[in-house]
Formats: sequence, structure tokens, C-alpha cells
Amino acid sequence: MSKKKQPSAASPGPRNIPTPATAGKGGNGRAATVTPAPPPRPIQPQTVRPLATATRPQPTPIRPATVRATPATVSLPIERRPIAWWPPVLLAVLGYGLYINTFNHGYALDDIAAISQNLFVKAGLKGIPDLLRTEFWHFSNISLGYYRPLSLITFAIEWEYFKDNSGVNHQINTVLYALTGLFLGVLLQKWLVVPTAQTADGTLDTTARHNRQTQILMATLIGVLFMAHPLHTEIVANIKGRDEVLSFLFITLMLLFYWGHLEHKQPSWISQNVGSIAGGIGASLVGGVLGGLLIWGLVAKKGVSLPTQIESSVNLMEIIFIGCGAVAGCVLITALYSVLQQRSGKAGLWWENATLQSAAVGVALTVVGALAGAWIVWTMRAVPDIKLAQAMWVGVGAALGSLLVTNWLGLACFALYLAFLSKESSIVSLAFVPAAQYWFARRNVWQSLAALWPFLLVTVVFFYQKQVMIGTLAGKPPVDWANYPYAIEKTQLPNTFKFFAYYLKLLILPHPLVYDYSYNVIPSSKGAQTGLVWLGFAAFAGLAWLAFKGFMKRTLWGFGLYWFFIAMVPGLGFILSRGGILAERFLYAAVLGFAFIAVWGLQALSERLIRARPATDGMPAPKPILVQYAPLIALLAVVTGLYSFKTVTRNEDWKNNFVLFNSALPSHDTSCQVQRHVANEWIEKGLKDRSKADSIAAAVNGIKPKPSLDQVKKAQVLIDTNVRRASIHGRWALDHLKEATKIYPNFGEAYFSMAYVFQRITPNRDSAVYYYKQTIKAANAYAPAYNNLGVIYQNEAGGPNGRRKLELASYYYNQSMVVNPAYADGRNNHAALMKQTGLDVRSLPDSVLQKY
Repeated sequence: MSKKKQPSAASPGPRNIPTPATAGKGGNGRAATVTPAPPPRPIQPQTVRPLATATRPQPTPIRPATVRATPATVSLPIERRPIAWWPPVLLAVLGYGLYINTFNHGYALDDIAAISQNLFVKAGLKGIPDLLRTEFWHFSNISLGYYRPLSLITFAIEWEYFKDNSGVNHQINTVLYALTGLFLGVLLQKWLVVPTAQTADGTLDTTARHNRQTQILMATLIGVLFMAHPLHTEIVANIKGRDEVLSFLFITLMLLFYWGHLEHKQPSWISQNVGSIAGGIGASLVGGVLGGLLIWGLVAKKGVSLPTQIESSVNLMEIIFIGCGAVAGCVLITALYSVLQQRSGKAGLWWENATLQSAAVGVALTVVGALAGAWIVWTMRAVPDIKLAQAMWVGVGAALGSLLVTNWLGLACFALYLAFLSKESSIVSLAFVPAAQYWFARRNVWQSLAALWPFLLVTVVFFYQKQVMIGTLAGKPPVDWANYPYAIEKTQLPNTFKFFAYYLKLLILPHPLVYDYSYNVIPSSKGAQTGLVWLGFAAFAGLAWLAFKGFMKRTLWGFGLYWFFIAMVPGLGFILSRGGILAERFLYAAVLGFAFIAVWGLQALSERLIRARPATDGMPAPKPILVQYAPLIALLAVVTGLYSFKTVTRNEDWKNNFVLFNSALPSHDTSCQVQRHVANEWIEKGLKDRSKADSIAAAVNGIKPKPSLDQVKKAQVLIDTNVRRASIHGRWALDHLKEATKIYPNFGEAYFSMAYVFQRITPNRDSAVYYYKQTIKAANAYAPAYNNLGVIYQNEAGGPNGRRKLELASYYYNQSMVVNPAYADGRNNHAALMKQTGLDVRSLPDSVLQKY
């Protein structure tokens, strides 16, 4: 058989003293990536080709798997592709099983800023309106322009019912990852397993059955490789990574729903059976209520806006009732119209085989039914704050929401909107919609691109919403050597290619893995460092050329390369546009492209080995798939086994901050950020030791009428022990901080941590003031340093030069608000001091600032 190609604060001191671990933590410029997409296959049975069928000569030879020229037009709907459900279930079980050992983990890294330090999340359901109108890193004193409310809303809901139960957060992350595996498994089959010709009795002939089994196997192996890859640990094992998990999950659903739109003649997914109709009613209720709430938020008066009502619990339930009434009207009018059509001999449900005229009548009647239902509920409940016109608008919103979620294309658009709410970088998924049609539905380029218009509309709506809600699209990234060093050095372009080479290495050999790649883990590309730049450039150019060739020939490996490049746009763009750092999370979606290429390559190798064997007599029937592809399966079993082992063991590093930060030291001790993070963990331990010593002293002093000599001696031993331990931990912290400033001499946050050690753990007033001023010199926009200086001066107001010390405190509190108007601690301390003393010092002579 011929060789086949693969298709493809004086007085009591102020209390608001930020610690190094809480001041400006989080927000390392985390960006995101995108979603999945697979290989090429013709639609018509006569054009079907196997992914790659490894058989010896067959009675009915399989035509070469090269892709023929695409017809000028591919009519819709395309032929439906049945699903084998065991592979998606297998992927879901695998995804869940790999992360079970995270269920007893606590908060780590950005979890602190996103959850435990996010006051809106800790407000539970009442915090949702604020989450919808603030940036992701609002409480980290930085503006990166990230608008990702959906994951924060899920955290708020979990906090409402489970409080700070990190185990529940981890379990939900794992369930979402398992759902990703389930839906990805279905999507891969829709793309890769093409319709096959049947015999006269409706069964598949031997060759067709063999081809289908091969394609299912290849789709399953791609999914397994994706789910097991260790690069996903940063996303799934870190709770904050839910934004990435949700983004990818909803992009997968978007592509799956859109494929359903391509496969079905009628626009709705509801069919004439009890289960489908019940599901449609449930979806209509959810979509209708959400649509009604959205419209109410737009048309309500300022005093009774949706956010205000959620906060005060006024009238919100009334809007929900009106929305439910509108949905009931939708369902009733739909049922009536469908019955009338059925009696007239037409389709049972009005959208089935509907003409344009019939569909228009159905949509109009649905909206009329929603308006009637909204009016009825409004009159029955007689809500004084809600006018009839407003109730009618809620009805319209409910009708639109109901129609969207019962329509294949509407579901795809809704899924894309949710992906945007999860992470803005989901915008790159727009490139997957035409790609999936071009490669797998065999539509031409113009047909594929023309299908983008509803998704472009959703994109415009989302970014308009972002601009309105947070007032910016790009934010104001800080001038930060640790996280944005290459922008300061102006070496973004060469480092983009260098990082591209690093990313390729991590895809194939994901070891060692660390949570931080900031300055100076990967030295900037200067002088002798340019060799890797040229290697990355050559790899980029070569793979881009191959991707173009794969696009022209519609090969499977071409789609894998296309997916990889599109998914890498946010990660590479983060370096090129902002001078940011490398991060494993940027590879989350790109792993799918790697899986496509790896499985295709190994399959092609297996095909070649099989064909190289000596032929036996006659024309034997093809061997069972598991036997025929045993070498391929065995090799991928070894690879995925190693990947799974790495995933499970890597999960343990994410147990908490102390474990995570120290796990990076052996291999990445050149990271100034890792050194500072480890130091901050020793500071936290030192603070606990100091707190214990203070508690013991307070307990002894509280004994009435007075403590005995023996009690005093025992207490003093315990106090001395804890103070000594605190000093040890403080010294260890200072050692790591000195290493951090050797790596990056102008590392303001490291100087801040040094100052804090001398302020709270090993008290030395002069050293604390000195290092806070060093912080300001190195990072003059770092508000916590100004605030803590103010605290020191305010606490000294009872001594000599008390008035001058109060003036200094007021001045530094004011400065903290100047450099960061949103900084709450400085604002609160300034307000308390001003109320107490009347001081509001905006400027002081340099001679005073230098003297004190």
C-alpha cells in the first residue's frame, strides 16, 4: 500500500501597618491564554480519511490521507458526528484524580491577594457588585488593567457559604478541571472522528470501523497528554488560577456549541423529548433571569440600581420574580405556538425546519409572551419602586436571555462572554472559530471568517463593559525591575525570542518547574546572552513557516502549530508589549497544540514501522487497534505516566507559601523575588514568635492581685525563648533580603521588608527608618513605606520633639496618598491623626526630612 500522509497611628499608635507579605502582594502581571482545537477531516462519507491507518494491504484499500481541494461551498448543516462517551469520561476522571492531593492545601501566592485579602470577596454575595466594577488587583495597590470578575465572583460565593475554607476552593478548581477534560474529549471527537460510510444493512464495514477506532484513539491520546501535562499545576493547584481554568473551559464550550450550530438544521438544541424539553425550560429560566437582571441594571433609576439592591437586599427578589414570570410567558407561548404548528401538519416545535417567516413569528410571539408574563407578575406583586415600563424592559431582557441559551449560536456567544469575564486574553480564541471550520468542517477561508461576526459583537460589548466598569483598558503597569525588567532595559524583542525557546523546552521537558521566573532567573539578552535569542528566533521562524504550510495543506500537525502560536500570543505579547516575565501559566492552552503535534508525530512513526515489517501471505484483516498501535500507546503511556508523576509531586509544592517559596530556592536562587518571598515567610514566623511573647507577658501581667515569683520566672523563660526564636527568624529573613538586593540593588520591596524586620521583630528604630527611606529612594511610588514611616513618627510623639514627629507622621501619610490615592491604610491613618491633632501637613523642608 502506498505511503499515506497525515491529515491534518501620638496616643495609641495606628493599627494599619502593612506587612511585607501583605503590602502590594499579588498581581505579578498575570495574563492568560486560551483554548482547544484539533485535526482535519472531510464531511462527505466518500471523502473521509483516517487520521492515519496503520494496516497492511487491505481488501478495500484506504485512500491516501492527503486533503483534497476544498469545495468552493460547504452547505450547512454538516453531517453529524456521533460521540463515544468513554474517552471524555476517562479524561474527566484523569483530570480529577491528578489533583486530589491538593484538597488539604491552603492559600498560596496570589491566592492571598485574590481571596483572603480581597475585602469584596470576603463580603460574600454583597461584594459581587463591587467585584463587577473593580480591577482584579484592586487590593494590591496596582493597576494592571485586568478585569476578571467571574473567578472572583465564584470566590465570593464560596466565601459566603464556606468562609475561608481553602480545601473547598481547591476541590472546585479540580472539578472545573475535570469538566474541562470531559468537554474537551467531546470536542476532540467532533473534530477528529469523521462520519464513515455504512453498508447496506446500516453497519460499518471493516475498514470504516477500523478508521473510526483509530480516530477515537488518537483523539483520546491527545486529550490524555493535555490533561496530564505538569505545566497545568500552576493553574489548577493554585486557587487564583481559576481565571485560567474558567477561560479555557468556556472557550471549549464555545467551540463545542458552535459545532452544534454547524451540525443542526434548526437553531435550537431542544428536541421533542421529555428530557430535552425539561432541560430547555431550565435553561430558559436561568438565561431569562440573568437577562432580566442585566437589563434592570441598565434601566433602573440610580437609587434602585442592581448593585444597590444586591447590597441592601431591596427589590432584588422582585426583579427575579418578574424575570421568572417573563420566562413562564416565553414557555407558554412557545408551547401554544408549537401545538398549533403541529396541528397544521408542520414541525412539532416552532423552530424545527422553520422558514425565516415562521422563525420571525416565533421570536415575536416569544417576546410578547415574556412581556405578558412580566406584566402579570408586576401587577400581582404591586412593587412601588418598579414602574411598569421598567418591568417591561425586564421582560424583554428575559426573552432575549431565554432565546440565547436555547440556541446553539447564542450558547456559543454566551460561553465566549463568560470566557472574557474570566480572562481578557480569551480574545485570541476568536481565531479558533474559523480554524475549526476550515480544518475540520472543510469550509473555505471566507466561509470560516464570515462566521465570526456574532463573536466580534460579543467582544465589542465586553470591552465596552470593561471600559465603563474600571475606566481603563490597559491600566498603568508599575516600573518594576522584578516583574517588568525587560521594558526598563528595552530588550523586549530579543527576550521574546529567548522566552520562546524556554517555552518550547518546558513543553517537552517540564522540569524544573517553579512559581517565579522574575529578575534575574533568565538574564536579559545582552552580549553573550544572544545565542539563545537566535536559537529562539530560528525556532519561531521555522515553526511559523511549517504552520503556514500545514495551513495550506490542512494537516493535523499544521493545526497543532496554529493552535500553539495563537495560544502563545498573550504570553509572548506580555513580554513584547510590557517587558514582563516568563510564566508557566501562559502555556496552559498551548499544551493542546503540543499534544496534537506529539500524537501525530508518534502515530506517523508507528505507521512507518508497521509498513516496514515484512508482508505475510494474502490480504489479512486489520489487527485490533490496541494491538496495531501497541508501541504508540506504550510510548505515550510512559510519557503521560512521567507527566502524571511530575504533576502529583509538583502539587505538593503548592501546599502553602512557605513550602512553595522554599521549593524554588534550590534551582532558582538567582531570583530576587524568590529570595524576598522566602524572607517574608521567615518574617511571618518571627511575627508569630513576637506575638506569643507579648501574649505571655500580657497574661502574667493580668494575674490578680499579682503573679507569684515562680509564675514570673516561668513566663520569662517562655518570653525569652520566643524572642530568641523571633530574632533567629529575623536574621534568616535579612540574609535572604541581602541576597535579593545583591541580585537587584534597587529592589524597593526588599528594603521595605528589611525595615519591617527592624520595626517589629528585632527592634531597631534607626535601622527601620533608614531602610524605609531606602525603599522610597528605590521605589518612590511604594505607598506602604511612607505609611510605615508615619507610624514610626506618630508612635514617637510622646517623646522629645513630639510636635515635629506628629508633623512628620502627617506628611508621610499624605505622601502615601499622593503616590497611591487608593491606598487605604495611609488614608485611614491620616484621617485618624487629623481628627486627633488637626494636622494636615503637605510639605516639609528637606532639612527636616533629612534630620529625622
